[in-house]
Amino acid sequence: MTKKITRRQALLAASAVVFLPVANGQGSATNISPSTVFSHGVASGDPDSTSVVIWTRVSGSEGALDTTWRVATDERMFNIVATGSVQTDSSIDYTVKVVVKDLVPGQQYFYDFRARDEASVIGRTKTLPVGHVENLVFAVVTCSNYAFGHFNVYEAIANDLSIDLVVHLGDYIYEHGADGFGADVASRIGRAHVPSHETLTLDDYRKRHAQYKTDVSSQAMHAQQPLIVIWDDHETANNPWMNGAENHDPGEGDWNARRQASLQAYYEWLPIREPVVGGAKDEYWRHFKFGDLVSLITLESRHTGRSRQISYGDYLPNLQTAEQAREFKESVLDDTRRNMLSEDMERFLATELKESVNANRRWRLIGNQSVIAKSISPKLNKPFFEELMKSLDKPGSDKLKSLTRFGDLELPDDLDTWEGYPAARERFYTIAKSAGANDLLVLSGDSHSFWANQLFDENNEAMGLELGATGVTSPRSLLVLGDEGLKRFDESNAADNKEIVWSDGRHRGFIRLSINHQKVHADFIAVSNVETREYVIQPIRAFDIEKEGETLRYS
Repeated sequence: MTKKITRRQALLAASAVVFLPVANGQGSATNISPSTVFSHGVASGDPDSTSVVIWTRVSGSEGALDTTWRVATDERMFNIVATGSVQTDSSIDYTVKVVVKDLVPGQQYFYDFRARDEASVIGRTKTLPVGHVENLVFAVVTCSNYAFGHFNVYEAIANDLSIDLVVHLGDYIYEHGADGFGADVASRIGRAHVPSHETLTLDDYRKRHAQYKTDVSSQAMHAQQPLIVIWDDHETANNPWMNGAENHDPGEGDWNARRQASLQAYYEWLPIREPVVGGAKDEYWRHFKFGDLVSLITLESRHTGRSRQISYGDYLPNLQTAEQAREFKESVLDDTRRNMLSEDMERFLATELKESVNANRRWRLIGNQSVIAKSISPKLNKPFFEELMKSLDKPGSDKLKSLTRFGDLELPDDLDTWEGYPAARERFYTIAKSAGANDLLVLSGDSHSFWANQLFDENNEAMGLELGATGVTSPRSLLVLGDEGLKRFDESNAADNKEIVWSDGRHRGFIRLSINHQKVHADFIAVSNVETREYVIQPIRAFDIEKEGETLRYS
């Protein structure tokens, strides 16, 4: 007899979780009922106005297997509007992915899967609206490292039934081995990475995705809201560029083979559309259109166009004065031959921004992997930091010394961000201006910190605003400074940089965006704890964004 698990059962409260609902949110803490066949849950995503991708995986299978799927307009699955059967096998790691077509725009749907006499949990999804749209609510997340803690952020999102969809800005998985980044925390809380070695092969990446999909909060979120996702670096390896990565050594095999393995697993394990016939998996960019209210354009800035990152190790010995630092920026960092985006990505961006402007959509959002605002390291030659340096152990002291030196030389500390590619950033702004889109709202990830930034081109022309999401679990690398030290560092960062309005690197959490035609309201939501399942959530800062003509401003 087929077991049926309703979505209501899937959203029963988990024990020992303290839940404070997000503004206007509903629901309670979540617990996905166990399934031996569908042990990785269900998911949906990559929607347009008449279709959406639904996903699951059939566990413990051998040989080819038929899986049936259904889509209905009600959660009891009475009013079925689409159904079918799809075959899966080991060539796609027994994942099941269906593009459900001929749906109604702006409609909520429910879906499930059946295989081997068992039914999956019932998932909820939505198509994109057309015409006039009054409001939307997005959750913006990034940097979900299994080793660093439970995905409590995902659970908080699942419990907010007003959220229309989730935008994940990358680092959905991490490639490190069990003895790598986050090893101490993982050992303490029982979340060591599988496989135990760094991911290199297709089998490795498949196993890592499978592990992340066992997290109950991840399953709850994916069952509740559709996903728009872009990759960043750790889906393959830390800080990749066209021909390699910081975390890829010659002894680890061919880089292109590793990249292709990671991308194949990514497409298998996430609810995204396959490339068009003749298209390449790395050419992954999208334009999501929400009626007359929002355009969301996602960028690919890792595998198709990025030049190799500049390494300070090759230059720092010769950077002793402000003049030498200026020469370094002008001759090395500002090199116009260095790219972040491929020519094809830039052409897509130009075409779609122009379409958005011509369609007169109210807001233009950019899904972007890393922080784009201009920022030099803050000046830390202050008594507090001088005293702090004396109290730190050698690794922490060395880190603070490096930051102090970057601040003294007015240099950025992270050249993997757009700050390491200033000419490419200006090309990005030129594309936007040519399309008449000086009103960008850029959503950025990767930094493990919250940000509210304002953006200007090299001629001080306003280009829009930037909201940066902190990690779901990944911590800021500057936690060595302690809570007070990091608070003061963030304050100095805003004081010393025109484009930084506010930042916070002390919390894990997500951004909740409530969008209507008058304003965008951004709540920066923190979770109190990720090392256990006991936590509370709290908005730590909020901004309203309004539009005056073609200029965005915080209000």
